[in-house]
Amino acid sequence: MHHLALPFYCAVIVGLLLALLARAIYTGADSFVLLALGGIAYFGWHGWKDARRCWPAFRAEMQRRTDERRRRVMPADDTH
Repeated sequence: MHHLALPFYCAVIVGLLLALLARAIYTGADSFVLLALGGIAYFGWHGWKDARRCWPAFRAEMQRRTDERRRRVMPADDTH
């Protein structure tokens, strides 16, 4: 499913930046706090925007796959 790959990567990066933010706050490294907040805002916004843009295509493909499975004729299992 390539439709939601980029939002997933952004979510992973935001998670890592949240861990960096927690560590920076704990150790008092103010320069990393600003860096982490900026990265969280950037990747969070772009991940959300891309997820909203790609969601209709993802839903259409899921519906197409569901319709293909329902349409497929199953072979008879009366061989014994």
